[in-house]
Amino acid sequence: MRVCAGIGWHGRPYTEEVVLADLDLSGDSGRSGAQVFAGRQGLLFLFPLGEQAAWRLLATRASAGGSGLDFGQLGTAVPHTDLQRLLSDVGLDARIERLAWSARVPLQCSLAARFRRGRLFLAGDAAHNCSPATGQGMNAGIQDAVNLGWKLGFAANCSGGEAAGGLGAEVLLDSYDTERRPATHRRLILTHTVFWAEASTGRIPSWLRAVAAPRAAPAVPILLDRRRLVAEGIRFISQLRVNYGHSALSVEGRPRLHGAPRPGDRLPDATVSVGGPPQRLHGLLAGAGVHVLLQRDAAPPPDAVLGPQVTVLRLRNSPGRGLIAVRPDGHVDFRCGTTDAAGLSNWLSLIGASASPSSRP
Repeated sequence: MRVCAGIGWHGRPYTEEVVLADLDLSGDSGRSGAQVFAGRQGLLFLFPLGEQAAWRLLATRASAGGSGLDFGQLGTAVPHTDLQRLLSDVGLDARIERLAWSARVPLQCSLAARFRRGRLFLAGDAAHNCSPATGQGMNAGIQDAVNLGWKLGFAANCSGGEAAGGLGAEVLLDSYDTERRPATHRRLILTHTVFWAEASTGRIPSWLRAVAAPRAAPAVPILLDRRRLVAEGIRFISQLRVNYGHSALSVEGRPRLHGAPRPGDRLPDATVSVGGPPQRLHGLLAGAGVHVLLQRDAAPPPDAVLGPQVTVLRLRNSPGRGLIAVRPDGHVDFRCGTTDAAGLSNWLSLIGASASPSSRP
């Protein structure tokens, strides 16, 4: 499909591959929980399975190569002797008593040159491939779908004439590529770096695994006790810090609203009061459409600028006269220190959520 659309595919296969196996090991009576071992070939993980075998092995090794590789998919079985060699290479004194299943998984790191060509949109594995390091692949694909889904739905309501300078739905649909491709590129850099440290057999990554990691291990419990640090790390790995501030949809009104999420930021959750008992903000925003959040003393926007997909909420525990507008995927796209009806109306027209679009594409 990419070839037919003339969309380039930039990247390369990894010289390392992932090995998976379900197996029983001798002398594992005292072994419990997930375990990780470092060796010359890379890291080796053992996870309690308890289904068709006691353990799931996940390891990396130099790729066996071959033609017709289906990257990211389960490949051929791995010989018993190869698996035993992987265990021995990390210094694990255990023998494979039974091998229930195994597979090699060839990998690549690649990114499409663009995520949109006319009416064709690429998402998930069609748009990007990465190593499984840090578990970014599925999250990135889900975010592609969430980002694109609401834009396709709203594009039918975009003004094709007067509003937004006559740009209509094209600005909204083009923003899928301009938002998601840079964000995905940053994720590929992260996964590539981690996979290099985890699996490469070069001198530097081998030293990191064999020397630096054991010396740094005593600091891990101390770091895990720092809840804010751990929470921020989880938010980063979970892609909750993805920002679309460079997008044409991210608009900063005047006067600027200080002390609030910036346009392009994902709106963080909070306990808020909208009348009645306190509620979680994300729960209030779980419904479909755009949400305009007014600070306590903000003037309400005129009904004439609000389309049927727009919900207005007043946060009574947030002092100030400003507002922020949150799009359906949870990212802030417009904010202003006052209720700028014209600015809000223009932004709503830009994304296809205004009250009276002048025309439909």
